[in-house]
Amino acid sequence: MSATIKICGLRDYDAIQTAINCGAKFLGFVCNYPKSPRNLSPLKLIEITAKIKNNSPSTVAVIVDPDDNLINTIKDNVDFLQLHGSENNNRILEIKKKFKLKIIKAIKIKNKEDLNQIDHYPDADDLLLDTPAMEKSELFNFKLLKNKNIGSYFLAGGINIDNVAQALQYTSKLDISSSLESKPGIKDLEKIKNFMKEVNKYA
Repeated sequence: MSATIKICGLRDYDAIQTAINCGAKFLGFVCNYPKSPRNLSPLKLIEITAKIKNNSPSTVAVIVDPDDNLINTIKDNVDFLQLHGSENNNRILEIKKKFKLKIIKAIKIKNKEDLNQIDHYPDADDLLLDTPAMEKSELFNFKLLKNKNIGSYFLAGGINIDNVAQALQYTSKLDISSSLESKPGIKDLEKIKNFMKEVNKYA
């Protein structure tokens, strides 16, 4: 089974094109989250995605507790919203009905009990299991996944070229961001290429 890779925190066209050329299936853009060095304004997100709309994998806006005005602004330029806030399943349903977008719901996993949250979002199109330290390169505690079937979900949290083989033992869907950077917010084209080459060894 081939791996499904989502490269997140993209900001510039060269990195986006490299991700596409190397086979990334999802492109993630952090939107309207000023705390992040990878943040894009809604207008910048629209500008970037408009350039690749006809030649791109699925595009994902990574957002935290978005209001309807923000979603309405970007809805025609992305395929998915990745929700990282306090959104519950009712909010997911509301967004899907209003804006006809697919939803990835991120779940912060610190201990085994947190995995019970998986059942709280039946109407999400996909789930992403992440560490509590969003964007801070904290390595996911793979031990928590022992004997757990998470093969249909994305996994994130400090995944890099050195541990990708271990991560792929749990799921074929990985979300990568900071490990592909030369400094926070700046993607390194060679790191993207080398990571994708490593992934292909296990596909």
